[in-house]
Amino acid sequence: MPTITEKLLLERGRPKSTQLEKIKSLNLSDLSLVNADLDSTLLRRLTSLEELDVSGNLLTELPASLPLPALRRLNCANNQLEEVTSLKQFRMLEELSLEDNLYMTISDSYKLMFLLPKLRRLSGKEITSTANHVRFVASEELSRRVSSLWERSFQERLPSSPSAAQARVLGKEFVKAAETQVKYGASSLSDYTKWRVKMIARELLSSRLGVQCEASSEEEDLSKCESGSDVREEAGSEQNRVPAAKRKEISSESSPRKKTCLSAADDITQSAERSPRRCVRFENVSTATDKAGLSPGVKLQESPRKSVQSLRSPRKIDQSQQSPMKAAQSQQNSRKTVQQQQSPNKSITSLRSPKKAEHSEQSLRKPVAIKESPRKADRPKAAVSQPDSSLDTLRKSPRKRQEKEPAKKGQGEEGEEEQGSRTPRRTSKDPITMRPLHFLQCHSKQNSPDDFSTQLWACAFEPRIDSSGGSRGHSSRTVATCGGESVCIIDCETGSVLNKYKVSGEEFFCLAWSMMTLLTGDGRGHRVSVLAAAGRRGVVKLIHPKASLAYGEFRASRRAVSTLCFSPAQESFLFTGTYDKKIILWDIGGLDCEYKFKVSQLLILEAASIPLHLRLVPSAPEHHLLAGCEDGLLLFDIQLSKNQLKRSSELEFQFPVYKKEEEENEFRLIDSLSFLSNDIVVSKSAMQGSIYLWSWSKTLASRRKSREVEVEILAELQWSSTELPYISLSTCPGEDYVVCGDEKGDLWTYEVSQCLRAGAKTDKMIPPTQILEWPVPNRKGHGPIAGTSVNSVAMDPELQYLVALTDKNIAAVWRRA
Repeated sequence: MPTITEKLLLERGRPKSTQLEKIKSLNLSDLSLVNADLDSTLLRRLTSLEELDVSGNLLTELPASLPLPALRRLNCANNQLEEVTSLKQFRMLEELSLEDNLYMTISDSYKLMFLLPKLRRLSGKEITSTANHVRFVASEELSRRVSSLWERSFQERLPSSPSAAQARVLGKEFVKAAETQVKYGASSLSDYTKWRVKMIARELLSSRLGVQCEASSEEEDLSKCESGSDVREEAGSEQNRVPAAKRKEISSESSPRKKTCLSAADDITQSAERSPRRCVRFENVSTATDKAGLSPGVKLQESPRKSVQSLRSPRKIDQSQQSPMKAAQSQQNSRKTVQQQQSPNKSITSLRSPKKAEHSEQSLRKPVAIKESPRKADRPKAAVSQPDSSLDTLRKSPRKRQEKEPAKKGQGEEGEEEQGSRTPRRTSKDPITMRPLHFLQCHSKQNSPDDFSTQLWACAFEPRIDSSGGSRGHSSRTVATCGGESVCIIDCETGSVLNKYKVSGEEFFCLAWSMMTLLTGDGRGHRVSVLAAAGRRGVVKLIHPKASLAYGEFRASRRAVSTLCFSPAQESFLFTGTYDKKIILWDIGGLDCEYKFKVSQLLILEAASIPLHLRLVPSAPEHHLLAGCEDGLLLFDIQLSKNQLKRSSELEFQFPVYKKEEEENEFRLIDSLSFLSNDIVVSKSAMQGSIYLWSWSKTLASRRKSREVEVEILAELQWSSTELPYISLSTCPGEDYVVCGDEKGDLWTYEVSQCLRAGAKTDKMIPPTQILEWPVPNRKGHGPIAGTSVNSVAMDPELQYLVALTDKNIAAVWRRA
């Protein structure tokens, strides 16, 4: 990629001249330029420039301070533009080309018509008539409706001599009401309408009351040009992140995805940056948080659902993270080397159980280390080993189930056998015993050993490739975890971090594995495992861990990605669930030796609420997708043979717990979803206090003409009575095993073979087989680490390892005894 210099501009400018000030046409196309390459100081010398071509680059926006007073024609086609309001500075612009910018919407086009008073051609189309309607007719009608709302609902509420504070409070309420109540035009223009209405409402307040509502820096800049900007909440600094809707805040640096739990007497804490998670916290959870070792008393904060609009592309924040969409032009920008973790012998300080701290050095065998930075430059101190027995704080639950009866072949097992279980079923009547093995602290901010606030969100075991190139029937001891700015690949046996991939400023929420075929230079194919990870920025990262390479990325949404799911039927098909309430099916293509790939969008599913978990139905992975959302469990038809790009859900499943709904519960929030066999579904709602096992086939068979269908419950498993949502369960089909963490760090385990083989519905609540209590490890300088919420758990197919991720930046690895 060439550096933009005065010499380059003179070479590519017309007419030929020795002075930039005399150039009238400039071609900077197909140079793989990114935002940082456009030097405003140099470009603003092009005072006579009338035509500029920057097509075929990697630009996400143009510099805001780039006054080109004579510019008439601008070509920005085939870039990655996300924002158009920066183009407002080109007031004389008449022709603008924006073709092949994936993230441009019709609302962006209308914003440009309003912001550029002389624009007459947009992407090759004559827009004079439409632009005049937008600038004059539509603006006048919106102004009339905003004024009417003020006079009808707010003018009488204004005191005769209002103070500045009173006027500001009423003004904020008025702007918010105008955004939600003033409607005009097609629904596809709703983003533009809200943007324009907000601008008009603020102008009205300024003219009538002299009130200046708080606005972003972008809006303030636009107001100087007699126009507005895309109103967005400003992002706070990383050190001042707001607790958000998924969990309780661990410290003042808690993740923006969770919310702080304060007592009823405390004020609601707010900060500049909000999480995209919807709030479902309640004031009466203080008891649970006390037991978890957190500050007592949590108070619900208002929903930050709109805050994801403030998320910006990683290209705007970290120019080193470039899109792979131009990999052929600039492979250096689309590849990043994954940082390597040092040998486990070089791991950091260890966690010790306070009950066994006095054991002698001679008895030490296995390290239970908190892993910190994997960077070679920050090589950690040697780990202090400690005996396995020091972590053996496993306590059997007093609610332990009676010894199971001998297994009998039944309907539930038949369904599993049709699928082909991953491992032979256990015939012993002895219960499964898991013992803690490692506690790892590998997602710390700036590799700090004192970081116990980064929250970990998702984990999944790598599929293991067998000799035939497949992955079924083979277990793996390698697990991927994500949280904070990093994704880690961990060897469960040794506790070493094999790879660590970090994106500054990101917060990873989800990940998923797939098996892909990598074509070598001689045309032969090799099966490799590929990891996809995404989060707050809405950008999906594609990683090949064996090659220690993050080979690409693509933007799935302008808002955060909440869940990922690869299709087992089509290895390159990836489903993304995002905070704009959409589920999108992508084909990320195959791989060649140069890691070139092409992403295409195949399907858009409208979820109506934020999707949290996606599961393809095992018996029909090419036909049906289950989506656990914040407002219920939905079924989608995903057959690509139908000529319909956008689809709504076909069915909504109804659970018995819905009948107990009250004003302050979240029973419709499906925060756990998994399959235990071809036919057995395991799911849980927030605040439910139990886990449902239900039959997919029987539920589908009971379907009537109604869009809603009652699920056929097979069993109900007793679980924690916590009111904390977003605690995910996991299943091991080969062992008929279900595990779910709780708010105290404990793991509730269920061996459900007996109830599955019985086949008949039972009305009794089934207690857990065991509760694996939090081992209370000890950290040097911190003392015992109290248990906290377990956000996610994962098991390998043979149930040799169990991994639990917590709110305190600890990944706990358990091993089967």
